[in-house]
Parts: sequence; C-alpha cells; structure tokens
Amino acid sequence: MAITRIKKEAIFAELNTDIASQKAVVLLTTKDSKDSLNAVSNTSFRRQLRNAGVKVQVIKNTLINKAFESAPQLDGPTYVSYLVDGSDSDEVTVPKIVSGIMKEYSDSISILGSVVNGEFYDKAQTIQLSKTSTKEESLAKIAGAINSITAKIAISVKEIPASVARGVNAHSKTLS
Repeated sequence: MAITRIKKEAIFAELNTDIASQKAVVLLTTKDSKDSLNAVSNTSFRRQLRNAGVKVQVIKNTLINKAFESAPQLDGPTYVSYLVDGSDSDEVTVPKIVSGIMKEYSDSISILGSVVNGEFYDKAQTIQLSKTSTKEESLAKIAGAINSITAKIAISVKEIPASVARGVNAHSKTLS
C-alpha cells in the first residue's frame, strides 16, 4: 500500500529526530530468509526488542537511504532498530541486544548491517561489533583487574613485616 508524501515526510522527520542521538542503528531484513517471519514471530520479535529498550520499525528503503547516506542501496523489507533513549549508550549496545534476540529468529530475519557514528558497517562487521564488550563491561573488567592488583599489593606489603617477625622469632629461638 502506497503512503502519501506527507506521511513519508513525517516518518523521515521522526527517523531523523530519533536517530540524532544514536551512536548505532542496526538494519535488519527478511529478504532471502529461509522462512518467512509470520505475524506471531514478528510480534514476539518486536516485543522482545521493545522490552530490551530497542525501538524497531519497518521503513521504506528510500527514506532509510536518505537518513543514512553511507548505507548501500537497500532492497526488500528493512527493519531499523535503535535504542529508545540512546543518549547513554555506546556503539555496541544495540548490535549486542539485537544479535542476542535474533538468534531465535535467525531463519526468518537477518542482520543487513549497521550505521555506527554515521559510518556503514556490513553484516560481518556488525556481528563482530556485537561480540565486543560494552563500555560498562570494559569498565567492570578494568575495575576487577585494579582490585586484584591492589589486593596482591596489600598482601605483599602485609607479608614483609610478618616475614621479619617470623625471622626474628626463629632467630631468638636459636639463641635460647
């Protein structure tokens, strides 16, 4: 069903407003899928994304290409997915969420690519990006490493006087 020019302009304006603060937007497609995405699966897929804070919608390819000039010419139904509130996200959050949920629907829908900070990433790059640690995970790993090092230093510092005390005690027993 064709949509009017006014409706297209409204969709384009909404898309530009929504993606202005996004660091990453993932593009999905059902083209060339083994199975079709039926209504029940489509609803379930969208609900899972929505519950994870990701907005997903099917948008005309011409509008997507206008919004993302770095994206290649698109063909077939294209889903655009991005965080509802992308201000606190990093570049890997959306690809990580989408690829995690997509495992269940891999026969019906696939990753087409992503737009990260205005640059188009193909499917392989997007999947690799989804396997990268998020900012929070990286900070947690750094904090854990620092905590481990600090604990080892504290044990080492505490061990020096204890070793001296054991040595003095052993020496005093040999004198007696």
